[in-house]
Order: sequence, then C-alpha cells, then structure tokens
Amino acid sequence: MNWIARKTLLAFALGALPAAGASASEISVLTAWYGQSCGTAHGNVTSHVKAVCDRKQTCDYRVDVNTLGDSAPGCRKNMIVLYGCAGQGNAHLAQLPAEASGSVLQLSCATNELRR
Repeated sequence: MNWIARKTLLAFALGALPAAGASASEISVLTAWYGQSCGTAHGNVTSHVKAVCDRKQTCDYRVDVNTLGDSAPGCRKNMIVLYGCAGQGNAHLAQLPAEASGSVLQLSCATNELRR
C-alpha cells in the first residue's frame, strides 16, 4: 500500500477510535478495503468485517471473494483493515497482498499480539 493510501486511512480514523469506556481489548473495525490495489471503493467491505470481528479480542478473518464480491474482475485484490482497540488510543493496520482471497487476515487487541 502506498503512502497516500496509508495517509487516507489514518486520516479517516482520527476521531473514530473506540472510546476508553468500551470493554478493554475489543476490536473496533474502522474501515476495511478489499481491492485497493485495483482502485475499488474505499471501505467497500467495512460492514462485513465489522460484523465478523467487532467486539472480539482477536479475529482471524478469512478473505473470500465469493462472500465479498468481485468488484474488479480480473484484477488481483489486496485486503486492508484499519481497526482500533478499546482503551489503547491508536489505530492498527492489518493487510494482505494481492491476491488476498483464500488468505486469513489476523486482527488482535491482545496486548502481546498487536499487529501494526
């Protein structure tokens, strides 16, 4: 992912991190993007990843083009998830290179397992 995409994701997350009052060490997905490498819409799979991973301490998210849809046929898509951990005050970036479908993306708010 290039620096412009990283900057866009981090700018989006400012002010969107989980509140300190939320249960400690819970994942809160801020945005999820399948196919940034192909120019797909930013945040195109956020609701699906949130439904699977939010409020968990760890989440092994299996990327599946059949579930997420093929928004750019013929293009090898990467997967990017920006998420926060309640009470930690910073955002974490998890990503998989193209082709991400069939791979598992690991999100974790466990203190000794944070993915940056």
